[in-house]
Amino acid sequence: MVVTKITQKYTLSIPEEYRKALPAGQEVAITIDKLGRMVVTPIEKIREALAESFGMWADRTDISADSLRYVREIRNGG
Repeated sequence: MVVTKITQKYTLSIPEEYRKALPAGQEVAITIDKLGRMVVTPIEKIREALAESFGMWADRTDISADSLRYVREIRNGG
């Protein structure tokens, strides 16, 4: 574990060993899990995961239109 501080301007200094994974300017999604931990995920990684599954449900006929619309929104960053 590495400890760092949030500044008065709500910025966070990324420790050296994590900078390769989170370079300056990287767009990230921030969530808080049930235990109160902040999870920072690069948007690029989310898009990569979605791209891997792209089309795998294309031939399914038992999926509701609402579900398909929801997945399209996620893929478009919505």
